[in-house]
Amino acid sequence: MIMRNYRLWVLLIFGRLKMKEAAWVTCLLLLLACACLGAAQKSSSSKLESRISQLLEWNKRNSVIKLSSEKFNTYVKSKPRNYSIVAMMTALKPQRECSVCQDANDEYNILANSYHYSNVYSNRLFFVMVDIDEDGYEVFQWLRLTTAPTYFHFPATGKRKPEDRFDVGRVGYQADALAKWVNERSGIQISIMRPPNYTVLMIWAAVVIVVLVFAYWKRENLTILYNSQNWAFLAIIIILYMVSGQMWNHIRGPPIAHKNPHTGEVGYFSGTSQYQFVAETYIMMALYGSITIGVILMNKELSFSIVEGTIQKGSYMVGLAIVVLVFGYTLSIFRMKYQGYPYSFIFK
Repeated sequence: MIMRNYRLWVLLIFGRLKMKEAAWVTCLLLLLACACLGAAQKSSSSKLESRISQLLEWNKRNSVIKLSSEKFNTYVKSKPRNYSIVAMMTALKPQRECSVCQDANDEYNILANSYHYSNVYSNRLFFVMVDIDEDGYEVFQWLRLTTAPTYFHFPATGKRKPEDRFDVGRVGYQADALAKWVNERSGIQISIMRPPNYTVLMIWAAVVIVVLVFAYWKRENLTILYNSQNWAFLAIIIILYMVSGQMWNHIRGPPIAHKNPHTGEVGYFSGTSQYQFVAETYIMMALYGSITIGVILMNKELSFSIVEGTIQKGSYMVGLAIVVLVFGYTLSIFRMKYQGYPYSFIFK
């Protein structure tokens, strides 16, 4: 009804005006509309510059900007926006019992610092973090999140795509994998710069010194290099290292163990098949090594003579007992991590 009356008034006014006067009125209206549009664009541009200025100011103090739900709405959701945002959704409070959040946060900071102190740093990309327990619950609800840590890329223009959510379960949360994903989504290539790890350097230096001392001590007898049993032992160590999940530790960077903040109980095994702790991998290495020793003892009788029949039988039985017991315990761990697995052996 209002629109109909508005149109009638416009027709009435223009009907009473002459053609020349109507043209002038039309020009004035167009100029007024252009002025209003320019003022709106200027206001929008001023707001955008203000947001960028504030983000740069926060970035001077920290490479990762912590945002509340209100600030997230202002600096991430609001349009127009000519900068991209990489956001980490996390839960760092101890009561959340997120065993990977702190390690993921360390890797995220390495990524953000590598960008902040590189020559590609600009106001085109910012790294932010939202903690569900630090006024970030509304953001988690908006994104429909039930797990953490989770990473999102919010492009400068256009809508988010499925690829703008980082696949933590498949790729992990290491800084190198995140940098590759950021490059794919924003076109900005970040070279990861990790702080020097002097512990690893000292360990390797100690190993080299021990090897050199041993080589000098045995310089007159290097037949050890031609001993097939020594090479077999070295091969077994490498195999046990790989099958126990040490490379997974190197890629994912899990914690050593998990301590329940309520009971104080320390858990060495993760309750899910999608994750493991460092202590868990070393325990599995010891179990696999025990099974290997048992198999060797079962086969050791081939090197004994018939006169030593008693030793043969004892070695065989000990090896068999080790294999049976350790395999049963290993299978029980497998059942614990893979809920619903129907088979067991000796141990439940």
